[in-house]
Parts: sequence; C-alpha cells; structure tokens
Amino acid sequence: MVEPSGAERRAHPRMPAARKIYVVDDPRSWKCSLLDVAEKGARLSTAGSASPPDQFVFVDAGGRRVHLAQVVWRSGAEVGVQFLRTERIGPRAGGAAGALEIARKFAASPASDGPR
Repeated sequence: MVEPSGAERRAHPRMPAARKIYVVDDPRSWKCSLLDVAEKGARLSTAGSASPPDQFVFVDAGGRRVHLAQVVWRSGAEVGVQFLRTERIGPRAGGAAGALEIARKFAASPASDGPR
C-alpha cells in the first residue's frame, strides 16, 4: 500500500512476477496469473478463470513454492493474498493434476491444518 505522501506501507516489497500458477481447491485445480509476489503475499489475476475461495493452496512451480493463502482483498479480476504457510517444491508441477498432487501432500503434511 502507498501512503498519500507516496511512501510504501508494505512490510515486504513486491517484485513483479509475470507467470502462471495453479490455484487448488481440492478436487479442482486451475491456472491463474501471478502478477507480483512478496515474502508474505502476492497479487493474482483471475481474468478468464474462476476466482479462488477465501482460503486455498496455490502452487508456484516457477518460484518453486507451494503456499497456503488467505484472500485479503478482491478488486475486479485481481486478488490479493497473504501467505499463511509456505514450503519449497521441485521445479515441475506437472500441470493441473501435478499441482493437485503437490497441494494434497502439502495439506497432509504435519505443519498444515489444510485449507478451511
């Protein structure tokens, strides 16, 4: 967020990241666009795809991460999310089916309560 003075209020700077990610709402998995990413959150474009539920898992094969994410704002075809939990993954998701498999393993791991 930017203050009226032009000062940045975010705790962590956002970096542009124009790549596809997979939103997973088990048993469904679909592509969205990652617009920018920070240490604790991201901005997604849902143009041409379904908007994610309030809490979901997303697989970022390009960034080699899987995140449990909470939607913090919605505006038109864009969604801002906060990361509740993140783990590293290998370099390939294997499409929607691979993303679903990664998300299921992530949700079943001991540190996760899974999406609500």
